[in-house]
Amino acid sequence: MGRLFVFEGPDGVGKTTTIEAVEKRLHDSGQACSRFSFPGRESGTLGAHIYALHHQPAQFGVEGLSALSLQILHVAAHVDTIEQRILPLLRRGETVLLDRYWWSTWIYGSAAKVPVAQLNRLLSVEHLIWQEVTPTTLFLMSRSSTSVPQEIAQTYRKLAERESAKYPVVSIKNENRIDLVADEILKIVASS
Repeated sequence: MGRLFVFEGPDGVGKTTTIEAVEKRLHDSGQACSRFSFPGRESGTLGAHIYALHHQPAQFGVEGLSALSLQILHVAAHVDTIEQRILPLLRRGETVLLDRYWWSTWIYGSAAKVPVAQLNRLLSVEHLIWQEVTPTTLFLMSRSSTSVPQEIAQTYRKLAERESAKYPVVSIKNENRIDLVADEILKIVASS
């Protein structure tokens, strides 16, 4: 089985920029890896359509989405990417870098007041699709210059504490130049 490195954290902490830098450095050193994001932005995917619908619903003639329906759409995009792209690569022994995880569905769904029972049921589908696969390491990113609502920051901390019993969760303070942050992450990737 390959390695799955997940980058999580609130909006605006530099996950996407960091993961791109890590991917480039891995490729430059001759290591193959693939990068994905949730819900997804890769052209021609369900995730790209759901991302666009989430951020520009009027473009699709949609006046608004309920908090639960939005999370259902996100999980549908996750499942599609997991089944069609991520699991086949991991089964071939490859390295996958993932921008967001099911954590974001839980955290942003909770912040939008989706009832816990509904989120648990919804995420049980995604957990079923992941099967026995867990992150090799989950990097929980933060940045002091980003204004993150207290509720979201606290929920990330609680989830990190709970999930660290199942797989490594490493807190990364994204306060330095991107090359230094990438170096810190690559040291952990190399030792995994």
